[in-house]
Amino acid sequence: MISIKEINKLAIPAILFNITEPLIGLADTALIGQIDYQATLAQGGVGLSSGLIATLIWGLAQMRTSLSAIVSRHFGSDHLEKIKSLIPQTFLMTLILGSIIGVLLIFYFDVVAIFLFGDIEEHTFNYAKDYFKIRAIGLPISLLIALFFGVFRGFQNTSWAMYISLIGGVINIFLDVILIHGFGDSLKPMGVEGAAWASLTAQAVMLVLCIVFYLSKTPFGLALSPKINPYFREMITIFLNMFIRTLVLNIVFIMANRYANHYGEEELAAYTIGYNIWIFTSFFIDGYSNAGNALAGKFLGENNSDKLQYLGKKLMWINIRISFLLMIIYTMSYTFIGNIFNSDETVLNHFNYTFWVIIIAQPFNSIAFTFDGIFKGMGRAKELRNTLIHATFFIFIPTLYLSNLINESLLSIWISLSLWMVYRGGSLLYKFKMKSVTPQ
Repeated sequence: MISIKEINKLAIPAILFNITEPLIGLADTALIGQIDYQATLAQGGVGLSSGLIATLIWGLAQMRTSLSAIVSRHFGSDHLEKIKSLIPQTFLMTLILGSIIGVLLIFYFDVVAIFLFGDIEEHTFNYAKDYFKIRAIGLPISLLIALFFGVFRGFQNTSWAMYISLIGGVINIFLDVILIHGFGDSLKPMGVEGAAWASLTAQAVMLVLCIVFYLSKTPFGLALSPKINPYFREMITIFLNMFIRTLVLNIVFIMANRYANHYGEEELAAYTIGYNIWIFTSFFIDGYSNAGNALAGKFLGENNSDKLQYLGKKLMWINIRISFLLMIIYTMSYTFIGNIFNSDETVLNHFNYTFWVIIIAQPFNSIAFTFDGIFKGMGRAKELRNTLIHATFFIFIPTLYLSNLINESLLSIWISLSLWMVYRGGSLLYKFKMKSVTPQ
């Protein structure tokens, strides 16, 4: 069977590179929350824009999932030569798509923001726009980095992504401190624009490092073949299913942002803090799911259904234990964790009023992420798509609507998100146990 050493070899580096992005988000949120002027408004604006950036990346970066599934399967069957031309073709398509969408959104940000988030306080809107127009330049870079990480994971290596992410994270946080608050008399404080430039610079460095690792550590190259790879169609099919799934996923987070913005400036800032903590813990738990993603594809290529079943059970219990550890840490720091991000008493009251829901949700999140990773590794995108659609339209939206009628507060959002995760995890666990997961 599978040794815990084999799982940890993939999972531990995956945890470290997974938490880098949300750590950067937490650092941005904390540092912007401590600026001298309009900190709460700035924090809310960055929260809206970073939510939109995350929406775009989660949707378009699903190409990483499809590419990783194909690479890991061919790694397991020892036929990597069949997909060598597929990878640069995918890179080119993603670069073009990301660039077009980034440019369009920079020009039409006003229309998109109002459509997604509703009426926005003027200063909050300006902060959101200042942050977004810089971060959107880096959209194609983010998507390319995601693809490189997908190739590395399919190649059964998450360490390279870890090194790259840690370097990028350190650069980002270092530049955050300097650019947001300024540096002596030589550099004036740049506020939210400083945070955006810090992220963009770190992304550029990460992309260069990705190319170096890709060319020196894998058998693949960047030369384009005029003939479309035979597996291109399969990759697009998986991507489209995952893209639809991610569109639905982002409906959830956009609705949550819209409701939080409707409640008021302080509520939006409190939601931004809670959201960043939610994402941080989700990516932390998702580290072992990344291991499941890589190993499930490998075992699929080996045609080994026994290892697939064992992998699912093992990873689920590991992730549940991690979630309980996080619950203990958050409970012990309940009274002061909000102060790290904002000093406004009203914001902190709203945050503390709802933080307990985020804590309780962690074990359910762990189950959902475990089987998300395994089903992605097997390329079972259709089942992932349908599960999320059902969870969103039959659980999240009705719960949010009804609970908001009873009590217009952030509690409605977090309860709805938690029940949404309960359904996702329970449904995938049932499918994994009751339905065949043997290679198709």
